[in-house]
Order: sequence, then C-alpha cells, then structure tokens
Amino acid sequence: MRIVLAALLVAGCASMVVGPSSEVGIATQPAGARCALSGADGFAAEITTPAVLQLPHKAAPITVACTAPGYRRTVNTLNAGGSGWLWANTAFIAFTGGAAVLGMVVDEAVGASTSYRKDFSMELDAEAVRRIRATQRNGGPALDLSAP
Repeated sequence: MRIVLAALLVAGCASMVVGPSSEVGIATQPAGARCALSGADGFAAEITTPAVLQLPHKAAPITVACTAPGYRRTVNTLNAGGSGWLWANTAFIAFTGGAAVLGMVVDEAVGASTSYRKDFSMELDAEAVRRIRATQRNGGPALDLSAP
C-alpha cells in the first residue's frame, strides 16, 4: 500500500518540476535579425534577436528561419532532447513494480520528459557577391561589375 501511495505522490514529477515549456535565449550573428519560429501543435512566433522566450516542449522540433539586411534567409532547427526526468520515471516504475507508470504517462502527455537547451544561436549567411562581366557594343573594353 505504501508503494502505491508513493507512486501516486511522484506521478508526473517532471511535469511538476520541469513544466511543459523551457525558457530559451535565441541569438543570431548579426544581432537584430527577424526570425519566424514554427513547430508542432500549431506553435508559431516572430521575434527580433536577441530574444528570450518560453518554448513549449510539445512544439519540437521548431524551425527557426531568420533574415537580416545583407544576409540570406537562414533556416535551422531547434530540437528538444530527453530530460533526466525520463530516467527518474523509469527508476520509479522499476522501484514500484510498474505502479508509477502514471507519472511517465502524465509527463509524456504534457511534454515534460523533454527540454530545450538554454541558449540557441545561429550565424546568418551573407549575401554572395555576383560578378558580372559586360562587353560594350562599340567594341570597347569589357566591364567588370559586381552586384549584391
């Protein structure tokens, strides 16, 4: 009986300690880029870097697409990894003979068994300079022009 009571007390422990989201700092090089974030469960956000925001674990993986003047649109993915609470739930299940499976089910349902790293940064790709070689109609020397 005590084991069952203990299992119910720790059910969903990651949900209570970690919660369903993580605070993540997002930065770009250069700073001041406009970024659109999109993920699972309809998650969407727009930010100007640097920024700190709460990201729901259930939105993983999150696509981060950033633009800045003089830089190409650069896209990266922010993934959530397993948290240590996954192992704690497994230990509780083994210790209680399976009675603590409720905790793992609750944590999975709210996304508390995963988390994001605290900081995410990405370097934007500079616009490539295109070389243009033009010839003159009158037979003059060729011109070498650069266009962004």
